[in-house]
Amino acid sequence: MAAPIRYETTGSIATITLDRPDALNAITVAMIEALDAALAEAAEDAAIRVLIITGSGRAFCVGADIGQLDQWEKDPGLRDRFYTLAPRFFRGLEEFPKPVIAAVNGVAAAGGFEICCFADIVIAAEDARIGDAHANFVGFGPVSAVVAPTVLPRKIAAELLYTGDMMSPAQLHLWGFVNRVVPAGELMETSLAMAGRIAAKQPLAIQAAKNLARRAGLVDPGLLGSHAYESAKAIFATEDFREGLRAFAEKRAPDFKGR
Repeated sequence: MAAPIRYETTGSIATITLDRPDALNAITVAMIEALDAALAEAAEDAAIRVLIITGSGRAFCVGADIGQLDQWEKDPGLRDRFYTLAPRFFRGLEEFPKPVIAAVNGVAAAGGFEICCFADIVIAAEDARIGDAHANFVGFGPVSAVVAPTVLPRKIAAELLYTGDMMSPAQLHLWGFVNRVVPAGELMETSLAMAGRIAAKQPLAIQAAKNLARRAGLVDPGLLGSHAYESAKAIFATEDFREGLRAFAEKRAPDFKGR
């Protein structure tokens, strides 16, 4: 089985590439485990000063693999494993000590949107689309519900969370969520150039600046680690959640009943 991510280093820059292009880089338990390991390696390697996260193929990341979610009813152990790993990964990303650049090459939805929320800098291809999207099928995302209002104006975050709509990088640039919008062919060149400029600065000073900036807008770890996922468990037990999965698989609009 192919590895779900690639981890590569060039000088003082590490790049994580989500590498399930046929599945639009959807997140599985195996991918989260690999991401955890890659984050730890980049954090511990003193030679690495900046981390870039990007995707292979036509998507950055579309969030959790819907097929995996459908298996949760049959295998509660898999569901519990996901609930253990997902908050740990996002906590690790939020607490990652070095600057993180999200190089958004295509659709960034659900978990992909959440990765962008935690990135320090977002550079996006002009044809990418970014949004929470959980509302369209699975109800809501416990991470994005907590984090999006801290990195976007509250009303813009509410629009993304409640409608499931996707926005262009140009729109999100206006709201300060995207730093640079570039032609697709220039995405990695621009991201590497930005990473290089940061890596040339004093690494300990940059890490101190990031730590202070993170504390200024610190996400409540209690919400992220417990209440948010307890709320998600309740939603994932509803008929509407199962209807969302069926509608996604059948490529039709869901018929939600509020139960």
